[in-house]
Amino acid sequence: MTLEQFKHELQRVLSLVATSQRFLEEGKVVELGSLETRIADLCNNAKSLTPEDREKAAPFLIALKGDLDQLEEGMRNEHASLQRQLKGLNNSNQAVNAYSQAARNR
Repeated sequence: MTLEQFKHELQRVLSLVATSQRFLEEGKVVELGSLETRIADLCNNAKSLTPEDREKAAPFLIALKGDLDQLEEGMRNEHASLQRQLKGLNNSNQAVNAYSQAARNR
């Protein structure tokens, strides 16, 4: 694989990361399977680069890591928000059940 081919593949992965980030921000489901596969393929392809080309590709991979870190942080924040919402729903359900039980016992 040439460095240019690698950069092209990397650009496709970066596009998937950007799309995932946008979906997350829009509250849509983020499918990570395709992204995971593309990243694994990219890493395998990086191994086939010459040492000189690997050195040239390193800054691009560092940029990818930064984008992935940002996506991970967004997903963690979204997960925490959903956990808080679920806890609130659980508390509301407990209150409704308690009031229902009290009404039945009258």
